[in-house]
Amino acid sequence: FPYLNSWLGLKQVAELEPKPGMEPSAAYLGKVLNEQQQHPARMVLRAGYQNERPSEWIAERAHIPAVIVPYTVGGTPQATDLFTMFDDTIARLLAGLK
Repeated sequence: FPYLNSWLGLKQVAELEPKPGMEPSAAYLGKVLNEQQQHPARMVLRAGYQNERPSEWIAERAHIPAVIVPYTVGGTPQATDLFTMFDDTIARLLAGLK
């Protein structure tokens, strides 16, 4: 999410994947959870195509919301064009802050 982070001024605490496209191990998720405890985040973000289990695992243990954001037009049912993709992304992030 580098472009999203830059666009909205978000600070990334950790990556859920040790390398892009590689599913995290339990040990790696433990390190991410430790990083979250050292540098608290307000939510866990994942793209709609990613496995939900790692983000849900972290969110449950860190007591923060897991938020699915569209990664492209059509990435969520609401993201039907570029403008609705941005609208849906913002709406989902704001809902995660509540």
